[in-house]
Amino acid sequence: MLSELQDAEVFSKVRKLVAILVLVIAVAVPLAGCTSSSQGDNGNAQVTYKMRIYGTESCPYCQRMKDLSIEMFGATNTIFAEINPAITGTEANLQKFCILGSVLAAGDCSAPTPIVVLTDGEDHLLALWIGYVEKSELQKILDNTSVDRPLYWPYNSEGFIPLTEDKANKVRETLGLK
Repeated sequence: MLSELQDAEVFSKVRKLVAILVLVIAVAVPLAGCTSSSQGDNGNAQVTYKMRIYGTESCPYCQRMKDLSIEMFGATNTIFAEINPAITGTEANLQKFCILGSVLAAGDCSAPTPIVVLTDGEDHLLALWIGYVEKSELQKILDNTSVDRPLYWPYNSEGFIPLTEDKANKVRETLGLK
C-alpha cells in the first residue's frame, strides 16, 4: 500500500513538471524571436539572417522593408537605422548611409532610401541594395547569395550582380562586418 502511494506521488510530481515544462516552452518560443532559416548545399546547415535598413520613419518603402524583414527574420534580426539629420543621435547612421550610397550610386548621400544590408547571423555580408524588394525577390536573394559571393543591386541597373571585393570590403569596414 505504501508503495502505491509513493508511486502516485511520483507520478503526480512528474505530471506537474511536464505541465510546467510545456508552459515554459509555450511562453519562451514566441518571445525568442523568429529567424528565417535556409538549408545550405549540404541540406543540413541552417542560416540565420539579419537585415539592416538605413532610412527614415516617414519613408513608406523603408517601413515596408522593415515589416517584411520582421515577418521573415524576426524583430531581433531587423535593425532599423534612422538617418534623419533632424533627429538627434542619427549622425553615425547618416554617415554610414552616405558611404553605402557611394558603393551603390554615384551620389553618396543623394541615394534614395532605404539602403538595405543583408547579413547572416554571424555578420557576414550577403547582399546590399537600394529600395524595397518584394518577398519573392528577397527569397531569390537568399537563394543566390553566399558569404563568398555577396550581391548588390547598383542603382538604376537591371538586377543583382556580384559585389566586387573592394566594394565588399568598404561595406564590411563601414559596418564592422566580417
